[in-house]
Amino acid sequence: MDKSPQPPRKPNNGAKTYRRLLSYAAPHWPLFILAVFGFLLFSTMEVALIAVTELLLDAVGVGIDAGRGFLSKYVGAFFPGGQMPQDTARWLVPLGMLIIVALRALGNFIGSYGLAYVARAVIHQLRTELFEHIGRLPSSYFDRYTGAFLISKVAYNVEQVTNSITKSLKVIFRSSFTAIGLLTYLLMVNWKLTLTFFLFVPIIAAIVGIVGKRFRKLSHRIQNTMGDVTHVTQEAINGYEVVRMYGGQNYENSRFQAASNANRQQFMKLVVADNASVSVIQILVGLATALLVWFALAPGMVESMTAGVFASYIGAAASLAKPIRNLSEVYAEIQKGIAAAESIFDVFDSPKEPTGGTAQLPEPVTGQVTFENLGFRYSEDGPEVLSDISFTVEAGKTIALVGSSGSGKSTLVSLLSRFYEPTSGRILLDGVDITQVSLADLREQISLVSQSIVLFNDTVYRNIAYGELEAKPDTEVQKAIDLAHARSFIEELPEGEQTVLGDNAQILSGGQRQRLAIARALLKDSPLLILDEATSALDNTSERHIQAALNEVMKDRTTFVIAHRLSTIENADCILVMEQGRIVEQGSHAELLARGGRYALLLQQQNAEGAG
Repeated sequence: MDKSPQPPRKPNNGAKTYRRLLSYAAPHWPLFILAVFGFLLFSTMEVALIAVTELLLDAVGVGIDAGRGFLSKYVGAFFPGGQMPQDTARWLVPLGMLIIVALRALGNFIGSYGLAYVARAVIHQLRTELFEHIGRLPSSYFDRYTGAFLISKVAYNVEQVTNSITKSLKVIFRSSFTAIGLLTYLLMVNWKLTLTFFLFVPIIAAIVGIVGKRFRKLSHRIQNTMGDVTHVTQEAINGYEVVRMYGGQNYENSRFQAASNANRQQFMKLVVADNASVSVIQILVGLATALLVWFALAPGMVESMTAGVFASYIGAAASLAKPIRNLSEVYAEIQKGIAAAESIFDVFDSPKEPTGGTAQLPEPVTGQVTFENLGFRYSEDGPEVLSDISFTVEAGKTIALVGSSGSGKSTLVSLLSRFYEPTSGRILLDGVDITQVSLADLREQISLVSQSIVLFNDTVYRNIAYGELEAKPDTEVQKAIDLAHARSFIEELPEGEQTVLGDNAQILSGGQRQRLAIARALLKDSPLLILDEATSALDNTSERHIQAALNEVMKDRTTFVIAHRLSTIENADCILVMEQGRIVEQGSHAELLARGGRYALLLQQQNAEGAG
């Protein structure tokens, strides 16, 4: 089945997505409020530092006179005659500036630290929830979409969300508070001149709105191409032996170069849109400032201002360009964060694997399994993979499934484990419909050794006593190791059972890896056992040892064996021969041979291949 690179994404409302993202910050609201206060203090002191230049310039000139200037009337009122002497101004003005700078630095630290703390807490929660939700997605989800894109969401997209919270909110609070403070100061000093700026606000808002849609569209493309980069990298690394053996390095290099170049192209489009919009906004702000100065130099406009007031007013007007530029630049980061959040929430909104019902299995479970008119297809419009499957396996019996590749053997046992749900019919365990039983209770009754062995980057011991099996006594672990005939090679490892296996246990042979998987299944000691090509990677000697151990264990449990080598299932109580999703023959080894049908033909073909 072909996999799509990623799930189709429905258009979302950006504001709604951002509010949903920020809702994760709600548990940390005290620190969030403290961060906002810190940025408010920073911005207030930023404006105060510009405004206090009025006092500095006037003090250098005629002195700070309560009758003239904007701040002077407040400061000069504290001194006799309404004027601060220059000797006093000499130390008081620098002291005031020093206090303002210190408070600005303190506000910046409080705001930056508080917001970073909240942001990382949000990202931690998002990342852990995403990981947990991926672990609860149904198998059909992984059949449709590649794992590389899910990895990209956890590793890359979440970091994009980080920028939209930390960097973006920091700039938003600091720059917006600063802009508001500067505009307030300008209005208080000379409201007529300040109205010049407001003429350009609608134009700037329109530009930001138009470019914002472009930002988010390009951000989604960047995330998609980043998923392609992850996908190609993962395949090349996981299949490095095949790549080297068949000389595929140049081909993989070209694939990676194409994926990386596509990512680069989309990113450069974002850079162009970002910088073009910022440049236009800067020009507009510069034009507004130039008009303001032109009006200010008109006769009668600034006659009431002192040189200090006029200089600080022009300085505040010029300083408006920086926060407005920062606000326009950060809009790109916000849109990238919204796009990343949308892709994450798409996963959150995907339905989880059904948990089953509340029906109770009998205690203890004996292991009788009944398939009634079972049918299955992977999608509603897809072909039928299983059709009219009906048979019963008595408790403690062994049933073997044989047939050509693609006949539905592995799919059938996957339905028993409820990795998929039947399209029609039902499966009963001890007379109870398994869809009415919780998944946890059902899977507690099943042990699995599949043809694709999964071992983790952990010790040998923890790979056997994995998950809930960690609570098993050490004596049972050692017994499982012995039954799986794994003792000899484990003792040869550098640290024995405490040897860390590394990525997918590459230090072990295929047969050794399979024996550890068998030991894990044996340790679980459940009433149902599924062996999906469980001895396929073993040499003849190892297979004989393990098959003998498996035969002992299989006596006390219902066992489903999927086997390619028919010689391994001769002692099965019943053999089902499957073709194109249907059971075409069933019976014991001797009965099927005597019948001379499909099973006899398969065995004859294998014997001929072996002899050849």
